[in-house]
Amino acid sequence: MNPGVEPNQGGRLVSLAAAVIAVLAALGTLFAHHRSISALSAKNQAILTQARATDMFTAYEAKQIRFNIYRALIASDLVKDTRKKAQLESVAQSESAAAPVALERARALERQALAEDERSERILKSYELLQYATTAFEISIVLVSISALSGGSRLLSIGCAVSGLGLVLFVVGLVRGS
Repeated sequence: MNPGVEPNQGGRLVSLAAAVIAVLAALGTLFAHHRSISALSAKNQAILTQARATDMFTAYEAKQIRFNIYRALIASDLVKDTRKKAQLESVAQSESAAAPVALERARALERQALAEDERSERILKSYELLQYATTAFEISIVLVSISALSGGSRLLSIGCAVSGLGLVLFVVGLVRGS
């Protein structure tokens, strides 16, 4: 016995340590689940944005093809009516003018999809760290509980050290996902 320490105070300390670690484990689980959902949401957004970019690239290519078809038709001199030729020329120029806008929009959407995909990967790494932290907290709870049952301080020390590692992983996981 340590002088000046009540006999039941050690048990209270172990109980308090177990309770604090249990709360940390619950918080780790909560944040990990939140990050999991956020990672899936960001990945879905990246996929949708990439699909929109593909649609815009297809629109650009369609405009380019229509422009080339109109120009070939005009150049072939198959259309003799000057009014229809002028109308074809006008439509060809309209397609030609709209194509760069579609191409720039497609490129912008592609950049946005890439950024969202990278964000998804960052959040996923955060989720993994939070899962590791939660596992460390759960192992700590077991070690501290065994310490309480056996009355030994060695497992309590190991449990506190493992929960310290869990706390570091928890903080890094929270920061990394931002």
